[in-house]
Amino acid sequence: MIQRLDGSTMNTDRLAFGTAWVRFLFAACGIWIVPLVYPPIEAHLWVFIAYAGVALVEQFLIWRDIGGAWRPFLGGILDMALLTFIVQRVGSSRTMIVALYFVAGVVNSLVVTPRMGLLLSAIGASMYSGVVAMEVKGILPYAPDGPEWLQSKGPDYLQGVLQASLVTLLLMFATAIVAILIHRINQRETQLVVANERLAELSRQDPLTKLWNRRHILTHIEQGLAWLNRGRPMAVVMIDLDQFKRVNDEHGHLEGDRLLQHVADSLRRSTREVDVAGRYGGDEFVVVLADTNQEEGRVAGNRFVTAIREVGTKFDPANPVTASAGLSIARPGDTIASVLKRADDFAFAAKGKGGNRLCG
Repeated sequence: MIQRLDGSTMNTDRLAFGTAWVRFLFAACGIWIVPLVYPPIEAHLWVFIAYAGVALVEQFLIWRDIGGAWRPFLGGILDMALLTFIVQRVGSSRTMIVALYFVAGVVNSLVVTPRMGLLLSAIGASMYSGVVAMEVKGILPYAPDGPEWLQSKGPDYLQGVLQASLVTLLLMFATAIVAILIHRINQRETQLVVANERLAELSRQDPLTKLWNRRHILTHIEQGLAWLNRGRPMAVVMIDLDQFKRVNDEHGHLEGDRLLQHVADSLRRSTREVDVAGRYGGDEFVVVLADTNQEEGRVAGNRFVTAIREVGTKFDPANPVTASAGLSIARPGDTIASVLKRADDFAFAAKGKGGNRLCG
């Protein structure tokens, strides 16, 4: 995806490719169709061939992601220049080809920022107005490749002013409308992307502790088992709080929830960015440690036990909540269930020894 200068997320790759293909079509019309209507312009076929070559180069630049948002802007200037060349050769004030300015303005607005789109239209209008002005003053011949009867009917001053003003006004208005519509579409698209990302995050998050939920933990363990086959170790720590039921019974569930949130905060502070800490259910937590062997897993597991003990002591110094933790190191052939069962068995063993410790 090519990022637009206004930060929008619109997929401009397809639009940029499409715009370049429109240039090929435009060049083909200039090579085969325009000479049928205006035979003298056949002497300038090299202009259309060069234009097609530029379009081919642009396709390569798009493919290689070279040039960023300035590439389509420069391409738009080239479009306006070619249109102005054709219009001047066949009769600026009496040819339907002038309508292609609007097509070019709208198409280019799809692949540049709104400001750039308006600027391109202003450049195109200025080119056209300049040609008309020079024709009125006799600096440029009128319709040199047009029919002979037309060459003597160039615009006078009033016609030139009206024609240039009308084209400028309509071109800027059409581009502005398209720019506004594209801007609104981009805004809606960005809002949808943000909302979808937020929904995806919420679907993986425990609402109380804001840690990852059980589903995300299982997914991450599955990924870790796949990495195990590539030589990357993984450790899983199952944490079961000691004496937590007493907190709910003596202090109420609201205080119990508050304690769970403090425990979650302590786990967040005690883990690395690559680790995944989550609430497995009730008063059980699981931490998935990436690239962690047995020794490193024990260091991390003891760190979690210490952090939770500090939280529990601060919450109730007389009867602190502690943690029984079990460490499971993933082995070849393991499944999600076997890794978790081993961690749970070690946590159960730690609780049997009085809790406040790590086993495994």
